[in-house]
Amino acid sequence: MIILTFRPLRGESRTIVRGAFFRICADRTLRGPDNTVTATYTNGLWQVRQRPHRSFECEGEVYLRVTESDGRHVSAGPYQSVRFSQGIIFSGEVRLGAHASADESAPTAGLLQNITLLAAGGLSRAA
Repeated sequence: MIILTFRPLRGESRTIVRGAFFRICADRTLRGPDNTVTATYTNGLWQVRQRPHRSFECEGEVYLRVTESDGRHVSAGPYQSVRFSQGIIFSGEVRLGAHASADESAPTAGLLQNITLLAAGGLSRAA
């Protein structure tokens, strides 16, 4: 089970969502196992339940499966935590890559696409 914790823009309470896996798609949506949109990334913020959030994180043993800008599929991890903030993916203070640029009209070359977050043992479940 993956648990995502979204950090709000203001002093509101965090938003927590759970699922077997999550995928950040090329259309800047975060989708769960049933392909339902959980969040949307717009103007550097994650919109969850009509509220803006500056970042989200996932703790525990997490694997990432990504499509790189050249079309190659890569699996990485496990990471003890991952954080998605301002279009960049971090594990601790290490930058793993970017899924979006600050300028939404900029070309997508070099950005990671279809990033799937998987819990330990979930590599074979998510297609």
